[in-house]
Amino acid sequence: MAKSPKINTNLDDYNEDEFYKAIKLMKSQLTTNIGDFTGIPTAMTVFGPLIVTFDDKRTGPASPTKAAETAAARTAVQTVVSSNGGWLNTFCAGDLVKLKKTGYPLAKEAEAQGKLDATVLKLSASSMAGSIEFLISHIPGKGIKYGIMYALVANPEVNPAKWTFYYAAQRDGVITGLDSKKDYKMVSFGMGTDKDITYSDPVIISPQ
Repeated sequence: MAKSPKINTNLDDYNEDEFYKAIKLMKSQLTTNIGDFTGIPTAMTVFGPLIVTFDDKRTGPASPTKAAETAAARTAVQTVVSSNGGWLNTFCAGDLVKLKKTGYPLAKEAEAQGKLDATVLKLSASSMAGSIEFLISHIPGKGIKYGIMYALVANPEVNPAKWTFYYAAQRDGVITGLDSKKDYKMVSFGMGTDKDITYSDPVIISPQ
């Protein structure tokens, strides 16, 4: 039996350009059709400025804090996308006509992906003490989440599965709370429908 249609409320696997286009469409469609969605948790007058802030941060001049500020602005937008989207899914109750008026992408049923390819992890020291900026290469496909495993180089454990886990809400961002001036070993990986994980080649870096 086919499942009732729903909208996708998690845009973590969208790159910055895709994310911006998607949220602009949501804002436009919901503003136009707001009379159909009385009671939506976050008004467009609040959502709109968050979108502007995200775009300003991502397109602004390079700076030591740009990656962290862009990631924070994106998280603020995604929080609204998730809360409004969850409400809309309940409110629309599978009504495809209403769902299409939201501007959200329709959710697709998860498909078995098989074992995912290895990612490539790029790291750089952030100007913030105890922080590392990261970029994880893209794996084609929908519904793929990304993670990073890390440990001090001094840790003799060689199995990345036993290191500390960091969930990457998007493929680029900043890991904070690390020990300054100490060498860390890090690997990235994609998370799909297969439990067998392929880690990237390890990268060693020391935060400031």
